[in-house]
Amino acid sequence: MFAINTLVFLLSTPYISCLSVQESPDVGIIGGHDITIEKVPFIASLRLDGKIHFCGCSIIDEQFVLSAAHCIVPNREYKVLVGTSKLHQGGSLYDVEKILVHPKYNNRTYDYDISILKLKEPLVFSTKVNKIDLFDNSIKMKSGTILKTVGWGYTEPKGNISETLRVVQLPKVSRAPCQRAFGNKIEITRRMICAGGEGKDTCKGDSGGPLIWKTAQVGITSFGSNCGSLPGVYTNVFKMAHWITRTIAENL
Repeated sequence: MFAINTLVFLLSTPYISCLSVQESPDVGIIGGHDITIEKVPFIASLRLDGKIHFCGCSIIDEQFVLSAAHCIVPNREYKVLVGTSKLHQGGSLYDVEKILVHPKYNNRTYDYDISILKLKEPLVFSTKVNKIDLFDNSIKMKSGTILKTVGWGYTEPKGNISETLRVVQLPKVSRAPCQRAFGNKIEITRRMICAGGEGKDTCKGDSGGPLIWKTAQVGITSFGSNCGSLPGVYTNVFKMAHWITRTIAENL
């Protein structure tokens, strides 16, 4: 995540530490384990300049992927790698035609931290490439509900990007205790969901990836603090549902 005081941003860098928006994010899977792409075929790697893993993203349509706004650096080329759990082995690389960042995104508070990337060519779905459903808020998630997230981020705060895709289970944390944990460093808004802490978290390189409940995406990895010391913060996908639907419809 990106740096705010001692906060660290996830590989496009919202794990609030001393990183700047120009650096790569700060989020990797802490306390998790390896997972194969067949179990999470919606996960993809967002490649800066077409080469460097910079963030995660999730497939939400044949031609659209969902990521974090803080993962987008102006005037840079992006590609999306799908269909593999290995960063440098297998999969298919797709060019990005258009990048759409939420107009209300605030790069100091990380509110509305969401972006959609349209691919130049539609994906071919298979057992290794498929879309994820978005969360229906008619289903209530209580504090402590077990969620999961996946990514190639650091496996320890001062580590390196993982070559192999990893997954970790995280308990949902209500907004009030999450805000108390962060104090006055940053506001936890209604467009955010908190999960994890106590040694289980995303880290640098996981930004933009999905937070999942059962088979639906509930959040987008946004920011945190020192990879596991506090709950991680995720963009609330349900709160962004209208913008997601409208944006895709306007860019078909």
